[in-house]
Amino acid sequence: MIIKTTDLLDLLAYAGELDLSTFVRQDENGDYVLKFYELYTNNFDERVVITKECESNWDNSGCSFEYLMDTFVDMLKQKEEEKLKEQKRQELLARLTDEEKELLGVK
Repeated sequence: MIIKTTDLLDLLAYAGELDLSTFVRQDENGDYVLKFYELYTNNFDERVVITKECESNWDNSGCSFEYLMDTFVDMLKQKEEEKLKEQKRQELLARLTDEEKELLGVK
């Protein structure tokens, strides 16, 4: 698969929305290695290699560009679902009286 500039920018934008750190280096073959990771938790650590011909090279100790893009999209969906769930939780709590909150142990 040929990696278009806009696809690469989408991937980087998704990584930013997920608060992932990014590191890019050029290896001895002139290919670009992009590493995405969570800085302090180490819960996420993936890399993708993009060759000089602008192709994703998952054979070179990384994952495919498509896999990483799908992973980021799934992670963003999960983040949005969690955000909506928290918003609903706060709306529900706002409707409770102080006595109801105390009885539920949330105050």
